[in-house]
This record gives sequence, structure tokens and C-alpha cells, in this order.
Amino acid sequence: MKTGFSKICINPPYGAPIIGYYEERLTKGMLDDIFVRAVAFDDGEKKAVIIALDICLIAQKYYDAMKDAICAATDLDREAIFINCSHTHTGPLIGKDFASELRSTETYDKFLIASVRDAVIYALADLKETRTESAKGEAKNISFVRRYRMKDGSVATNPGVNNPDIDHALGTPNETVKLVKLVREGADDIYIVNFGTHPDSVGGDYISADYIGFVCDIIERAVPGTKCIFLQGFQGDVNHVNVHPTKGESAISKIDFDSVPRSHAHAEHMGRIIAGAVLSICSITEEIKADKISYAMSRVELPSHQENDRLEEARRIWTLHEQGRDDELPFKEMALTTAIAEAKRIVKHENGPASYPFWLSAIRIGDLCFAGIGGEPFTEIGRRISDASPFAETVLCCLTNTAGGYIPVRTAYEEGGYEARSSSLAPGGDDIIVDGMMKLFDSLK
Repeated sequence: MKTGFSKICINPPYGAPIIGYYEERLTKGMLDDIFVRAVAFDDGEKKAVIIALDICLIAQKYYDAMKDAICAATDLDREAIFINCSHTHTGPLIGKDFASELRSTETYDKFLIASVRDAVIYALADLKETRTESAKGEAKNISFVRRYRMKDGSVATNPGVNNPDIDHALGTPNETVKLVKLVREGADDIYIVNFGTHPDSVGGDYISADYIGFVCDIIERAVPGTKCIFLQGFQGDVNHVNVHPTKGESAISKIDFDSVPRSHAHAEHMGRIIAGAVLSICSITEEIKADKISYAMSRVELPSHQENDRLEEARRIWTLHEQGRDDELPFKEMALTTAIAEAKRIVKHENGPASYPFWLSAIRIGDLCFAGIGGEPFTEIGRRISDASPFAETVLCCLTNTAGGYIPVRTAYEEGGYEARSSSLAPGGDDIIVDGMMKLFDSLK
């Protein structure tokens, strides 16, 4: 096996729109650089590439455009291209914002597509003989389930720090950090790091890769002769918010508009914890068989979340929001965001569609498998796939090769919360995803 690495800076220009938050944000500057990183694999017969983008999310047409550009410039098959978005909430908008009327510029969109293409070209030009190793560690107390049962029986997402009405969290986070170490002859080693939690710890109007940038930077500085790439894991129901923070945690963050504590310092804290987990295991990795490459993609249809019986009230809420009259709604902070997102979802789905297509992706490198799902699946879905995977090591990634929103587990729809109430997908999508991924794994055996 041979592997190669490259990275290209993709900083946007001043004034470029930033995605998300249901409000306009325009770039005022840079807190840290953002990149596209690529790792190429070549077994002498087949090639594949893993790509990581410091971008929140992109529409399907951009995944397709990136693959078109890569295929036109290389001999890679489309199914051999694995594009993972980090989901940083302080990254530039690509295309149209899902939550507002903001649009990116065509110039930056073209620049990003060209940068992704070039990163792959450079990674393929960097191929060196490689031994593959892996290990697992833990990043404790930086990722928290953000859905809570309240004392009155209701369910709330991010109900606020030190909220006395919180009863208990609805689940447990996955604190596993996975490391795939590519030991190369005559070249820098490559560390592929995999962890899952929402990168929304910074906020504001300045571009940042969030904790992911710190992870890669700290590892590369701590281990000379190392390149690092981060792949975002399943994070649909987890984020950085400790609702019962220590005094130290409270001191490095400020409560933002939606009652969520955020700061660049908190992102750095998270990056140090994850990087520390990697550093604690990087010297005791075990070799894993990585002789042959295979890859596949499959399409599944997930049912859409229609509720036309609530259409009249949803129209009222969405109209007030569009008119800038949120103060007339009986909600505040995250409860307001949830009500607006739910209303938009109901109005949007008045006339369908009946389902949404999702692509499942897998690249097998011997006993190692990179598995990708579009959207933001809950952590429990990841546990189900990992437990049933036939491979010695499975690296699970969200927001990969396809667009899409939250993929909750079935019980979340009965419980409530932002994710299930805003999701465009109806209950049952989790089972379809798990079954589809098992069939995809079978095709790679």
C-alpha cells in the first residue's frame, strides 16, 4: 500500500457569508485558517482518496461538482472519492444558506471546488510505501448529549447551563477517539483522527475550523514529521455544552444568543483533549492489514417528515419569523430556534417530497473500512453500525458524499427536541441507514 497527503488553505474573503444560526453573519476576519485535506491510497491496482473539508455542510450539487472535477483530472472512480465535511459553524457558506436567504459568491464556490480537486492531485503525487496501524483512546468530558428530559416531562435541546429544571440527559456520548496511523517510508507519517461531536463551540463572525483545527495543529507540532487529518464522526445529538460546568469551563466561555456557551478558548480546550487522547496512544498503535482497496456506494430513500395537520400554526410561526416579529412568539432562546425550525420544516413539506435520497459510502483498505453517511446521524446509530461491522476497524463519518440534515433514532420523535422536530426525515430512517450500511459492507467482503 502507498499513501499520500496534501492540504490547501480555503480561507474565504472578507464579507463572505457564514452559514447557519437563522441569522445573517458576514466574515469579519480569521481566528484560524481552514483547509481541505486529502489522503490518497494506492494498492497498485486501485486508488481511493479520503477528503476532509473545514466546511459546515454543502448541497448535493457541490459534492457532485467536486467529484466531476476530480474524475476529470485523475483516474479515480467516483465511488473511490470520500468527501467529509467537518461541520464547523464558523465556516463559509457554500451555495444557499438552509436557514436564511444568504448566498455565497460563485467565485468562492469555484475556488473551493478547484481546491478540492488540486488537493487530490497533490495527494496522489505524494504516494509513498506505507504500513498501516491503528489504536483507540478516549476524550473525556468535552462531548455531551444535548437532549434532556426536563422535570415537567418535556424534552429540550440545549436547555441552558445550570438550568434547575433539567432532570437527565437522554443518552450517553461516544467519547472514543480513533487513530489510523500511516507510517510512510521517507516521508511524514499521516494521522487520521476520528471523533464525533458538534463543532459549534466558537460562534461569532470570524472564520474558524473550531476544535478540529486545534486537533490537527497540536498533533503536528507535538509529533514532528506528522501530517494530520480529522474526520467528523456521528454527532447529531451531541455537542460541547456541559450543563453543569466547572468554574474553569465557565471562565473560558461566554453565553451566546441561544443560551449556549461559546469561545475560541473553549475550542482550543477541546482540541487539546482530543489531541491528548491521540498522543496517549500514538506510540502503542497495532499494525492492521491494509493490502487491497475496494469501494462502493449505495442509495437509500428515507421517508420525509410531513405534518399537514399542523400546517396552519406552522405558517403563522414562520410568517412572524420572516417579518422579524420573533418577539411575538411565546418562545425564547433554543426553544425559539426549535419552534422556527419546526415551522419551516412543516411548511416546506406541505406538498412533499415523499422521500429523500441518501448515499451510503464505504472505502475498504484491507481490514480497515471508512464508512460515510450523509446528514447528521445520532450517536446510537453509529454504535449499532460499529457493533455489527465485519471489519477489524471501522471509521464512521457523517456529512459524507451526500447532503442531508438530522437523522434521529425512532424514539427521539416521541420524546421531542430540536433535532427530531426540525428533521426533514420521518421516523424509521435510522433502521434504513443501518440495514443499508450492512448490505454495503457485505458488498466489500
